[in-house]
Amino acid sequence: MEFTHLLLVVAAFLTSAATAVLGAGGGVLLITLMPGLIPAAAIVPVHGVVQFFSNISRALFDWRNVRWDMWWRYLPGAFIGALIGSQIVLSINSHYIPMMLGIMILLMTWLPVLPTQKLPFRFLSFGIVHSFMATLAGATGPMAGAFFSREGLKRDALVTTVGMCMGTAHALKTVAFGVLGFNLLPYWQLMLWMTISVILGSWAGTWIRKFLPEFSFHSVFRWVITVLAFRLIWISLSG
Repeated sequence: MEFTHLLLVVAAFLTSAATAVLGAGGGVLLITLMPGLIPAAAIVPVHGVVQFFSNISRALFDWRNVRWDMWWRYLPGAFIGALIGSQIVLSINSHYIPMMLGIMILLMTWLPVLPTQKLPFRFLSFGIVHSFMATLAGATGPMAGAFFSREGLKRDALVTTVGMCMGTAHALKTVAFGVLGFNLLPYWQLMLWMTISVILGSWAGTWIRKFLPEFSFHSVFRWVITVLAFRLIWISLSG
């Protein structure tokens, strides 16, 4: 195994474990570590495959806590968002997408929850926007975390439900890149080792999360996604 690939395998374990503990952040961190280690054109599709297994394994290791009712309402919108995103992903200027994500995350995290925001189609609408942005930007875990944290979910339900929705978005994104003609076969060995690594990371993080108090979790979670949001904005501003 090449040294650069070994670095990615180790990073995959650590970021997956961190996400299983805190609920968000690992995917964003991993994708920012990938430039220079694999070709730029492969970053988003390879990241999508690996993060699919990271998020799905995190959800399935603790599947009883997944809010399946929310996921089912999110699913149709995710299909629509991925379809729209796949039509423009090759032509859009992606420079300002991280800034858009960062601003949306801050608004969803810190604005008060108003009665008008508890709309019956909010999961469908969020699914469209989230999957669309995931297809374009790659890592939208903090966005999902900010949205579902406003639903009043407890720690384990929040982490696993976000994982299930993120896994869905990454699966749809991977299919979209395949339809667009991107060939993942040259990266199968790297993806295999990174997949094993993220699954082990999800298992380790799920075990560690059980020792984190509920109150401390929500306080840490809010600030983690806030820092990540400002980092996304900084990425856009710094170019």
